[in-house]
Amino acid sequence: MKTHIIILLYIVLRTVSGQLNDHRDPTLSDGYNQSKIQMRQYDHHDPIPSDVYNHSKVHMKQDGRHQPEYYSYEQPCPDAEDIAPCVCTYDTVSSAMDLDCSAVESEEQLKQIFKADFPFKNFNQFNLTGNNNIKVLELGVFNGISFEIIHIEENSLEVIELHALDSCYETATEIYLYHNKITSFPFDDVSLFSKLCYFTLSYNPLSVIPADAFHGSTALVYLYMSDNNADIVGTFQDLPNLRNIYLGYNAITTIPVHFIKTGSSDLIYIDLHGNNIVSVEPVGFDIVDGLDIDIGGNSLSTLDEATWRLHLEAGGTLSASYNPLLCGCDIAWLFAEDQLLEHVHYARCTDGKFLHDLDPSIFDNC
Repeated sequence: MKTHIIILLYIVLRTVSGQLNDHRDPTLSDGYNQSKIQMRQYDHHDPIPSDVYNHSKVHMKQDGRHQPEYYSYEQPCPDAEDIAPCVCTYDTVSSAMDLDCSAVESEEQLKQIFKADFPFKNFNQFNLTGNNNIKVLELGVFNGISFEIIHIEENSLEVIELHALDSCYETATEIYLYHNKITSFPFDDVSLFSKLCYFTLSYNPLSVIPADAFHGSTALVYLYMSDNNADIVGTFQDLPNLRNIYLGYNAITTIPVHFIKTGSSDLIYIDLHGNNIVSVEPVGFDIVDGLDIDIGGNSLSTLDEATWRLHLEAGGTLSASYNPLLCGCDIAWLFAEDQLLEHVHYARCTDGKFLHDLDPSIFDNC
């Protein structure tokens, strides 16, 4: 009798267990969880969704459940062999793709790499660093692949052709081109970068920098054009978000009227150090409270009142070290009752004395 009861209980338990398995929560399956992980990798990332949604036609798995078409992607990078020696990396935390092409051997190889099959065309960052093989970035080199951040630094690059970076006009926020050998740059392209906030072309042997090319770059915040020994022609205007502009160690000799009139209330620093500036016209700069202008290491013999009074009265400062100032009656205005000299830093006379160490009484007869 006990044996029959045990057998009966065993049959009942097996039956109930089978029914539970047939109706278990599908979210417990490994495939379902993996699919959710893949989806989460693309959440909240700007470049990826536009392509993900284009590839998101669902199809059926063998077990009958739906899954996105990109489910099989462990990462959205192209096939490693197709883009070698470039290397694509994908950060599953930030959902950002980067492409490093520092090891490319020729312009032709770089062009062929961008003809490969790229499942997703919107990248976070492009790197080309320490490369002596690429001399020219040719028209449309990226073949429709876009980047938000472009690092092309410390190479032997000499020429960037017009529209070479055209696929990045609407995506690039930062472009770093310092320490190359660039003699030819498509300045006409600059205003086409609608989101560009950080741009550096420092440490290149440019002969001329046309300031007018930056007109209307309304997103630009930081502009680095120092150490080119270049003549800067035109004016920097209509840059309403600019904060810092670096023009040191170029071949500027005079500052014309409205040279830097950006209209930005956020402008905090203008670097003109190490040029050969001999004169500064009045109304040459934005008048902004707290703006620091560094004009040290130039050839100024005076600090003209018509040029600098408005700047200092507005709360700006002036760094004027290593200029051959004559320190005659031409600077007496700095020692008046309003004591604007407090806003001038590091300035010395030709005899080596700091302006701050001069006895104000020497200007009594001016």
